[in-house]
Amino acid sequence: MNLPKTDKNLYLFNTLTKKIEKFIPIDDNVKIYTCGPTVYRDAHIGNMRTYILADILKKTLQHIGYQVTHVKNITDVGHMRQEMLDEGEDKIIAAAIKEGKSASDIAKDYTEKFFIDENALNINKADYHPKATQHISEMLSMIDRLINSKMAYISNQNVYFEINKFREYGKLSGNISNLSTLNNNEESDPNKRNPNDFAIWKSTNENRELIWESQFGKGFPGWHIECSAMAHKYLGEQFDIHTGGVDNIFPHHEGEIAQSESTFGKKHVNYWVHGQHLLSEGIKMSKSKQNEYLISDISKRSIDPLAFRYLCLMTSYRTKLNFTFSALKSAQKGLNKLRHIYWINKNSNDAINIDKVKMWSDQADKALMNNLNTSKVLSILWQSTKSDLNKSEICNLFEYIDDVLSLDFNKYYLNQNKFELPNDEYEARKKNRILKNFDQSDKVRSKSINSNNIKYYDFSNGDYRVKKISNYEKTNSEHTISGSSELKSNLSIKDEYDISICLILDEYTNDFERCINSITDNIPKNFSYEIQIAINGTQADKKKIIINKYKHKKNIFFTHIDPICGAGSVRNIMIKKSLGKYIFLIDTSIEIKGDIFKVIIDDLNNMKIGLVGPYGLKTNDLHHFHEISEKKEFVDAIQLYLLAFRREIISNTGMFRENFRFYRNLDIDFSFQIKNANLKLLSNPNLKIKRHTHSIWENTHPKTRDELSKDNYKRFLQKWKNYKHLLNKYK
Repeated sequence: MNLPKTDKNLYLFNTLTKKIEKFIPIDDNVKIYTCGPTVYRDAHIGNMRTYILADILKKTLQHIGYQVTHVKNITDVGHMRQEMLDEGEDKIIAAAIKEGKSASDIAKDYTEKFFIDENALNINKADYHPKATQHISEMLSMIDRLINSKMAYISNQNVYFEINKFREYGKLSGNISNLSTLNNNEESDPNKRNPNDFAIWKSTNENRELIWESQFGKGFPGWHIECSAMAHKYLGEQFDIHTGGVDNIFPHHEGEIAQSESTFGKKHVNYWVHGQHLLSEGIKMSKSKQNEYLISDISKRSIDPLAFRYLCLMTSYRTKLNFTFSALKSAQKGLNKLRHIYWINKNSNDAINIDKVKMWSDQADKALMNNLNTSKVLSILWQSTKSDLNKSEICNLFEYIDDVLSLDFNKYYLNQNKFELPNDEYEARKKNRILKNFDQSDKVRSKSINSNNIKYYDFSNGDYRVKKISNYEKTNSEHTISGSSELKSNLSIKDEYDISICLILDEYTNDFERCINSITDNIPKNFSYEIQIAINGTQADKKKIIINKYKHKKNIFFTHIDPICGAGSVRNIMIKKSLGKYIFLIDTSIEIKGDIFKVIIDDLNNMKIGLVGPYGLKTNDLHHFHEISEKKEFVDAIQLYLLAFRREIISNTGMFRENFRFYRNLDIDFSFQIKNANLKLLSNPNLKIKRHTHSIWENTHPKTRDELSKDNYKRFLQKWKNYKHLLNKYK
């Protein structure tokens, strides 16, 4: 049964005006442009959140009666940032070289994967998916017009847009008070009149793929000109809505506005709609930060990709969303429950009161009209299940709003009804239930459950329904956690051991075995202890060998982590599980050569000391740290190779910061937390240990580890730069 729609008073937050505005289309055919993927690798779920936003917007417009023309480009010329463009780097070509394929094959493969991921998320295909490589002539035509109007200039066969000529440059991002700072992270380009000008055509003499002839010489287009040219071809000189992520606002969308409005002399786009970042462990999700996840990472863990869509719908698109697998699992449970409610109520003979349903559908529409408030829509659905709506009315409401939400209520119903008992078995069991012959009815149920993976739902009138259980409703036999937030902390529980030793089992299992064997060989017999082992990124075959080897040994406990947690998070997991009076965090590059435990505990019995370890650091300015290697003394930081502290201090100092995914500089950050609690740090380089090669450091690409280390140092400095009074407190 179709419900009458609400009015068309849609309100959207417009990045251009920085306020929520009533949407007034140019005409009844609403035109939308979405910045699509750069197809040199898989799009991660942070990217997909932005495409879910565009999908919800498009479906909302269609829901209230508009025709929609939607364009989502495919960037198959992959220079993404101005500094990369200036250096002539192309991500498509780089990926092709790495994988031993042609650039066109790389783009084709990842375009197909992108469409598969969109389909898994119930994102409808756009009306047009123009590829940048197929629109070079349109780009060159636009460049010609910009040169003729003096908005762009040729320099050494390159073409640059001159931003000083466009007086409104910066009106979208609104944060350009000092243009000299815009390119402070980029290489200087001597061909530019102004370092802030951006390339719209880049010449090259290299013999490479993705190069085109032009009146300026051989070269390739700039990033911004691609979208301007394709948007113009399919949507015209002016259109209604442009969507993207907030990281597109500057410089990409700012550049689009400057080019298009300079070319056509009119407003480029009326409404700019941007989705906020998806975070992971508190920082923006990206490959370079080693904290990205793909749709395939969700699927292979038997989680429905639509649980991720549901998770996104639970939060405003303008709010940063910190992604965890714990939150995703909770979203899966919520989605399962809503689908089950629909399934159990479907095909009821209850009569539908259209006015009653419309009271609820109007509320849902009102929420959608208020800047796509999908979290409110979901709340309304949940409330309706506890209302006076009958079974048929609940299902009618679910179907109505699923046109926009696309959570597959009806598809789930059809899939889970694929199993049917033979009619004679069904009737016999029903009769036995009415006659209360439960032993007989249970035999039928047990037989079917064991052989067909189904579940029975019995009603008080003797009737029942049979549902085939989906893979997303099954319980994983191996209990895993995906973050410290999933664990109940033991910090408030009294000590059960003298010592908790915490180790991480990663892919370097030889290091792990050397370390744990040296610990068990040297721990004093008069100390009670536990060993907490966090399994974090170990191959299945190696993990099985280690577990079988150590699981029967005294007080060794394993925690299975999936997916891999960052350096801060995995250490917090072990701290929360620990029950020892003293906690020893030991890196597996360390080999114990004697009784270090009694020596360290004697020092920690001084209540003024908060942290002890063999490798201390001192600094006078927070910028230069040097290692203490000769004598036992107080320091500014203890390195992460071995840290020991009383468990009780964590309630005052706090645990490790989890936005440190890479281990480097996490130790100095944690050390300053200890110092800030007015506790001292003691370095003892004479402890009987040996430090071996650090496998993670040695096997991480130098450029990657340097970038991650710098990111962590910036995090440290941002928090502690005004705490220099904590330095030099050694007495």
